[in-house]
Amino acid sequence: MSDLPPLELQCFGVPTARLAGGPAPPEVLRRKHLALLVYLALSPDRRRTRAHLVGVLWPETGDAQARHSLNEAIRRLRAHLGESRLASDGDSIVLRDDGLEVDALRFAALLERSPADAARLVRGDFLEGFTVEGAPAFEEWAAQERDRYRAGAAAALVATGEEALAAARESGASEWARRALALQPYAEPAAQLLMRARALSGDAAGALAAFHEFAARLAELGEQPGRELAALAERIRGQRWRRHARPHSAAEPALVGQERAHREAFTLVAEALQRGPQTLLITGDAGTGKTRLLTECVERFALQGAVAAVATPLESDRDAPWSTLRTLLRAGLPRVPGSAAADPGALAALATLAPDALPGVASRTPADHAEVAAALASLLRALAEEQPVALAVDEAHCADGASIEALGGAMTHLAGLPLLLVLSTRATFEEPSRALVRLQSAVGRPGGVPGQAVQLDPLSVAETQELVLRSSAWCVNQADRDRLARRVFFETSGNPFLIVTMLQGLEKAAILRAEALTWPRPGVTIEQPLPMSVPSLARRAVMARLAELDQASLQVLRAASIGALAVDPELIAALTGLAPERIEQLLAVLERHGLLGFDGERFRFAAPLIAEVVRGERLLPGERRALRARAAAALASRPDLESRLLRAELMARTGPAAAAFAEAVAAAQAALAESAPRAARRALGVAERTLQPDDETGRRALAELRVRMPT
Repeated sequence: MSDLPPLELQCFGVPTARLAGGPAPPEVLRRKHLALLVYLALSPDRRRTRAHLVGVLWPETGDAQARHSLNEAIRRLRAHLGESRLASDGDSIVLRDDGLEVDALRFAALLERSPADAARLVRGDFLEGFTVEGAPAFEEWAAQERDRYRAGAAAALVATGEEALAAARESGASEWARRALALQPYAEPAAQLLMRARALSGDAAGALAAFHEFAARLAELGEQPGRELAALAERIRGQRWRRHARPHSAAEPALVGQERAHREAFTLVAEALQRGPQTLLITGDAGTGKTRLLTECVERFALQGAVAAVATPLESDRDAPWSTLRTLLRAGLPRVPGSAAADPGALAALATLAPDALPGVASRTPADHAEVAAALASLLRALAEEQPVALAVDEAHCADGASIEALGGAMTHLAGLPLLLVLSTRATFEEPSRALVRLQSAVGRPGGVPGQAVQLDPLSVAETQELVLRSSAWCVNQADRDRLARRVFFETSGNPFLIVTMLQGLEKAAILRAEALTWPRPGVTIEQPLPMSVPSLARRAVMARLAELDQASLQVLRAASIGALAVDPELIAALTGLAPERIEQLLAVLERHGLLGFDGERFRFAAPLIAEVVRGERLLPGERRALRARAAAALASRPDLESRLLRAELMARTGPAAAAFAEAVAAAQAALAESAPRAARRALGVAERTLQPDDETGRRALAELRVRMPT
């Protein structure tokens, strides 16, 4: 065991030394003494010849005087640090490393394997403000080392910022980026990190301000920002990386909790960009934030210059082969730069599935699903050689199996290309498609589909409290916030959607806040419910948005609520008498109000509750019945299965029952003929509800349908 007292040398920031855990004596901290220790500590094997040390630290005195000064410095340091700390070995001086800690050495050792730990050692510049008079060689060495450590420190700070960004800590990422720019003001990776962090936090103006400040610094040198940084600024300026415009109302709630899942997802996004194709499978129960995480991943990829296509299938789409892939193609993939390089035969196969997405391409029927997967891979390869590509399927449990099979198959043939496939699916869903089950089992397995599955769980009590803290500016008392957080968690069981719904309801309904904050009243247990419910608060929030609409927008929304979740502009035109162009304008207005969403192909209600509230609160019973009857009549001429099913459901609500029963039976027979079992079961359910008690013929028809139903 060494008898030397521990010695710590701090090189970052104002240099200093500590001995045996306390401040070093003034004699050790004399400039040339400290310079000698630092220089030896950072020399190869902590060894230098006497002649070399004299030339570095005492070059301006005669040789005899210089050697005397060196010997005197060593003598005085040994007196405080221990005789053997500075050992003589022939004509060399060696700084023994027993009990020696040097932050610069630790930094170098950590830089590759743990950038975050390395970054924490950077308290400031290397030997900040430290000069040694009459030692130009030392000054030159220190300047070179300073530049080297600045580059390494900036890289570590940027890497740490990227880790913070992957954990959805945008403010932390911004701070790491600013520190990196303080060390290297012209480092584009740091500038890019700062811009992305601010953009992802919703501060587009701050991101562009960072770009302009960086460009101004470069202009002083007669330089301009690189092409990638300028392109990033242009994407932020145009907001083209956003999946869709944010609603006009409140900003997105803070991305709180589930940090591990978010970190894994965002890290996978970065890996797809840097090392090749990745598939991210997001699972969770309803309301756990699957769509939010999917959107965040796609937007992060798009912010880096990716082209993105997103599909959000409805449950009725499961019976329509290739419907999800058709939506992705219609989102514009065949028109993206690079598509011309795709194999013509592949484009011909895809044109069979989506002829309107590939106009002018002669279609050729593919032999099987494998050929479609190969054709899709050919198109994606051509696109990804020009720019990154992101594909996403939200609510993938509603997607048709053929599309899922083709997407999974394509991802296994695109090694080395910047491609990201994101799918969200419910953790528990009846009858998931076999293709989805196979893909779930293959993701992340050796020899399977490269990628990872992440599970979103309800928030914990602490995470709920953090979300309440961030989202309840009206609640200023800490004790009240604690009570509110406990109540919110009790009411929602940590479901993020329900938590946000409650908090937004309380934000808008000030009259309920006092009651919420007096819970529980004296003598009442924690299990006593709040004087409001989550559904009632959600309804109030929807009603508040509806109150902001003009009459024309509300008219369109009323008509849309009579149909399915997917908005049918043609049906709306028949019910309202408005021109198709005007309806399209009003649908865009409703999207900006957050009442509708657009998946690249069709508008749909942002949530089923919105359609329910519109029907229940903005239509009188007589108005509902009249609209349904008119909608059923308007659908009579349509031959497609979905229209026939909707017509049967509408007729079941308006009567007569016999006509509704006949329509439902006919729709069930058509669905079986088209091998659409879910649609057939849906039609069968309508028929069972409208069967008259004395209709024996109808009862036999139902029995025959049940026998034909696939198990």
